[in-house]
Amino acid sequence: MAGNAPTGAGPSQPEGKAVPRRKRSWISRLARVGELFFAWSGFIVLLLVATPLTNWLFDVLACEAKLTPAKYIICPGGDAARVIESARLLSEGFGEYLIVSNHGPFTAAMRDLAVEWGADPARILMDNDSVKTRHHARSIIEHLGVDPARDTCIVVTTYTHMARCKACFEKAGYKHLMMREPRWERSTRPIERNWKWRFKILPELIYEYAAWGEYWVRGEV
Repeated sequence: MAGNAPTGAGPSQPEGKAVPRRKRSWISRLARVGELFFAWSGFIVLLLVATPLTNWLFDVLACEAKLTPAKYIICPGGDAARVIESARLLSEGFGEYLIVSNHGPFTAAMRDLAVEWGADPARILMDNDSVKTRHHARSIIEHLGVDPARDTCIVVTTYTHMARCKACFEKAGYKHLMMREPRWERSTRPIERNWKWRFKILPELIYEYAAWGEYWVRGEV
């Protein structure tokens, strides 16, 4: 019959009224954000590993200079390679004194390791009040009387850490700095920096550049 509704048709919507959308729960929205984050993170990691961009980010951190004898060799807390290199430099006549800078019992452990590797105990000074990279430069001035404007200093640290460490020392007023990485790290670095090397070094670079951002916000560099 004319005027009857077609068979199977649903109820008609009021004219001019939009169909309400189903709201997403906060869990689904969070899951979506997580999906996007991991997708973009994976893309960025792939880009860094598959292209020479990681090599460039690594090279930007270079700041090692030719060594000349200095008054102080400064070894900020870190791995044993820094201490061993510092002890060698002291024994080779590149410094009058070796400063090991850390906190609590870790400073004494650094001193003992330096002595084991040939450093003269009478020429080792200890700074016990430094926890982070930003602490070393000012703590050494405060506790050991180093004159940052006049004294020459060799600072020994890992390659990726050198640039940020140097920036912190310069911010504290040090005018005569020479940066040095442990020689075994330099000698074992592969000549051909392929994707395997980039994948291995990438976490260290991500940490270092994130730390640069933090220090920049803090006004430490």
